[in-house]
Amino acid sequence: MREVSRTEVGPGPWRSGLSRAFGLAVALLAAPAGAEVGIVTFTVDNVTSQFFRNQMPEFFERGIPGTLFGQTRPITGAPGDMTWEDARSLAGHGWEFGAHGYTHAYMLSQASDEVLEMELGVPASQIYLGTGIFPVTFASPNGDYDERVLQRVRVYYKAHFRGWGNEGINLMDRTDHYHINREHVSNQKSVDEICAEMERAGREGYWLVYIWHRVVEVPSYEYENSVAQFEGVLDCAARLRDEGAIRLMTARDALEVVPHTPK
Repeated sequence: MREVSRTEVGPGPWRSGLSRAFGLAVALLAAPAGAEVGIVTFTVDNVTSQFFRNQMPEFFERGIPGTLFGQTRPITGAPGDMTWEDARSLAGHGWEFGAHGYTHAYMLSQASDEVLEMELGVPASQIYLGTGIFPVTFASPNGDYDERVLQRVRVYYKAHFRGWGNEGINLMDRTDHYHINREHVSNQKSVDEICAEMERAGREGYWLVYIWHRVVEVPSYEYENSVAQFEGVLDCAARLRDEGAIRLMTARDALEVVPHTPK
């Protein structure tokens, strides 16, 4: 199978950690007998300094964990790009750094074997050297992959995340960790609509994975969201977590909860 691309600081970590622990405890206590509260995971595909400075603190201040999927070539501290110091700070806020290729410049299903190894292996080693934590999750650049790509992904990583699919829904008993669905938060939906999606995931007990790409005042294309929508969705997620209606987790942590069910 091939998926083809459609386009291409807050409070200290101790407070975020207490908030996450409290939310998880409430969620588990509130789960109906014989069922578990569903999981929502926020992922970010953006390694710009602007997003890191302006949007990441919004997650941190609410104690919301998540996974940043980043290509590693731009993480040099050059103007406009994240730094490795930024990347190292993620863990203290409950965030995971997942790999998103080295350059993000290739369609992996069409890349040579040498380029494919570079795009998979280099970010794994750079993230480990830069943060001290080996990445276990990978999201294909441009959402493009095929079975050859997945065979090599399995060498380096424990899971592969798609660029979209099934509205980001992953069932607890039918999720292949190398075909995990994600969905960009639609800028055509209201905060209430997205809040209802998250509440349903919690109530029906599945894993919902969202993507954020860019947050701006006025969105101009499908991979942009407004500041008001972004902050409203995070407020809702934090509230649902505190009410025990959903569990918020990084991709890495969710993999420990959702069984691997190979296709």
